[in-house]
Amino acid sequence: MHLVLVGAWPELANRLVGLPARVSLLQLGPDDREAGWVYRYVHVDYTDVAAAVEAATRIHSIDPVDVVVGVRHYALPALAAIASALDVRSVPGPVSSLGFDKASVREQLAATATRPVRFRLCSDQDAVEVFARELGFQAVVKPPIGVAKAGVHVIDGPADVPLAWRHASAAANGPVLVEERLHGPEFSVEVRSVDGTHEVLAVTEKDCSGPPHFLELGHTVPARIDTSALEIEAIRAVEAIGHRTGPSHVEFVFTDDGPAVTEINRRMGGDRIFELLVLATGRDPMRETLLDALGEPHEHREIPRRGAAIRFLTAPFTGRAPELPGDLALPPEVVRVHYTPGAEIRPATTNDERIGYVIAVAENAEKAAHAAEIARAELLERLVKVADPPPCPSPRTLPQSG
Repeated sequence: MHLVLVGAWPELANRLVGLPARVSLLQLGPDDREAGWVYRYVHVDYTDVAAAVEAATRIHSIDPVDVVVGVRHYALPALAAIASALDVRSVPGPVSSLGFDKASVREQLAATATRPVRFRLCSDQDAVEVFARELGFQAVVKPPIGVAKAGVHVIDGPADVPLAWRHASAAANGPVLVEERLHGPEFSVEVRSVDGTHEVLAVTEKDCSGPPHFLELGHTVPARIDTSALEIEAIRAVEAIGHRTGPSHVEFVFTDDGPAVTEINRRMGGDRIFELLVLATGRDPMRETLLDALGEPHEHREIPRRGAAIRFLTAPFTGRAPELPGDLALPPEVVRVHYTPGAEIRPATTNDERIGYVIAVAENAEKAAHAAEIARAELLERLVKVADPPPCPSPRTLPQSG
């Protein structure tokens, strides 16, 4: 069996070891760290769809491809083009409905959603203001295509329209998507699909910053509520968009009228959610996705159910990330701290501008979340203390904890 993988996190490349297949990896680089883990390594910018198709076609001519797999958001256009050009199976699949355009996904969901969301594509600031007025100036503006909250901006009144338009349109480089603003706690549902059979692996509880940019500041697995309504709605949503095979990550706001889908991503959840699943449930969505693509049976590792949580660090000042002292007193449940001293930092407006994270594991979700929040607060306090010169942070830039 020959599998072409379009793009891979290092963690995904680890799952290739011992896989019952030849794997050809199309990878961006800049280094070749995964080259030793695969049968064939091709350095190519897979965001250049034509270049990715050319590379895959060249491989296919000397070693016929059986299936093409992609689990990174910006690899999906190349995956769709390669699957079509080579006429081979794909994961995710089918590629005819991968749903890059959030407006088209909204249209597909409208007929089946328990809580439909009003939306409109707007090509200029005036159109944004007209629709925002119809929504009572309770709106969110975002690029129709994108990730990591880039270009997301809330509208709470007429004065917010110009900035929201500039922020979103700069990221979109064209029309923007305006949606009604939803109120309630946020969650995501992690789904595994094989030939139209859908299985919920976990429901993730999100810690978000709120307006204006709705940054994701943390995740907890499993969610600490009754998740049955979210699970039902997630399966309904992936079926509505025609998703049949591969992982998906369905995001929700749980409104007073029920769960409302905010986005569907036909890939695994990022932000280390895939790792939280392993820690909390024993399920490894990366490995399972590869084995499902090959049609290979697998059994997941049974572990006692527990809780896992991640909390992200956002810079409380603009400057350079200082060294952290070695005498940090963090809760024993913390299993990792990720932070890079010396980097240029600033208060975040997108998820990509967060400066680190902590992960905690405990006997239940409540204890894991509490430990991660204590660790985040301690790290942020130390960052401010060791900064040179000492900053005067604004409370609005600090994530809430405790």
